[in-house]
Amino acid sequence: MSSEEKSGNQPADTRLDVPGQDLSKLIELATAISSAQDAMTDDIVTRLASTIGEGMILMDRLTRNDGLMHLLRALNDPFVQERLDDFATALTDISAENATSTQSSAQIGGYLGLMRVLRDRDVQAAILSLADLLKRANTMRQEKSSS
Repeated sequence: MSSEEKSGNQPADTRLDVPGQDLSKLIELATAISSAQDAMTDDIVTRLASTIGEGMILMDRLTRNDGLMHLLRALNDPFVQERLDDFATALTDISAENATSTQSSAQIGGYLGLMRVLRDRDVQAAILSLADLLKRANTMRQEKSSS
């Protein structure tokens, strides 16, 4: 052992203690920033500022719309979220069925076809739910217009 190691004194290291990996990341970051600066032409800056400005105007209009804000609060309800998920799944299923459907139009249409569909309890429940929804919406509209 040398006398420096015995005394506990470490020789002064004048080098930067930076691992090579960190240095290469720093170089990559500097290159990316330089490239971004080169790409920021006056036209891009103008378009970016215009887009940001239009976005701010749109956000202002959306947040001032009481109906939309009420709808967004309603969408926060877990029950409403589940119904929307069910509705989206049903739309997807119908689209897939219609794409692969081989039924003729004679089986689908006509008065007897309508009567056949109306016998289905699920269809009856769906019609009643839709009627209830529209009735409530109409009642609320009438209450607002009379105030």
